[in-house]
Amino acid sequence: MLIDFHTHMFPPEIAGRALGGIIERTKAIYGIDQETSFDGTLAGLRASMKDTGTDLSVVLPIATKPTQYRTINKYALEAQGGGIISFASLHPYQDNVNETLAEIVSAGFKGIKLHPDYQQVFADDERFIALVKRACGLGLYTVIHSGEDLGMRPPFHCTVGRLKRLLDRVDESLIIAAHMGGFNMWDEVLDKIVHTSAYFDTAVVSRYIDIDTYRRIIEEHGADRILFGSDAPWEDPRETYAFLMSAGLSEEENELITHKNAERILFGKA
Repeated sequence: MLIDFHTHMFPPEIAGRALGGIIERTKAIYGIDQETSFDGTLAGLRASMKDTGTDLSVVLPIATKPTQYRTINKYALEAQGGGIISFASLHPYQDNVNETLAEIVSAGFKGIKLHPDYQQVFADDERFIALVKRACGLGLYTVIHSGEDLGMRPPFHCTVGRLKRLLDRVDESLIIAAHMGGFNMWDEVLDKIVHTSAYFDTAVVSRYIDIDTYRRIIEEHGADRILFGSDAPWEDPRETYAFLMSAGLSEEENELITHKNAERILFGKA
């Protein structure tokens, strides 16, 4: 059983433009030639799941503007089924945050995705903390992009230090810190947020972290708080899975990471 807890897809009319923009920025800023594992559409994600043996994908949309949330969440809701579960999104600067969160719960979403860099808000800003605290109070999980972003220039809006200040103010057991707790900030992850109750996901770190640091984060934080995530289409789940298997974890730890932790969040399984 393989559950990919961190994937993306876009409506077909904007998928090419959305991926192309990120590819261009990553090349311009860091000189990295990003490749994608599928075309960024829902149909592409479904085909990729079949090719890679992924049983279930969690889609994480991002509202980059305060006006986008309704269209994004409508499409996310329509896309669900057939092995697809989508989270919702909203923007910290929209006026009706509380009403939108209530609508998200009513629609049956399990959680939301926030990206402080794309949404131009620091993770320890009072506005952001209030949003996450309200989501936690409603029982929603919140996936937060943490650490650097290869498509954005500094300053990064969710450094590990800022994330820790957020965790100190909310129900950290409902927070999922993407990219192993903080992309390319591994020492800070080990120093500041391992041993918290937050979850980390493994999304798109395999090319940027050494295997010993990767294993150490898992061992110190606990495999029961790690979620398999590829960030597809930015990494092929087979690459993510191969890197995880190379860490030399136990069968029980691998099962927790590849599906059991996700099943607990998504379906309430013990």
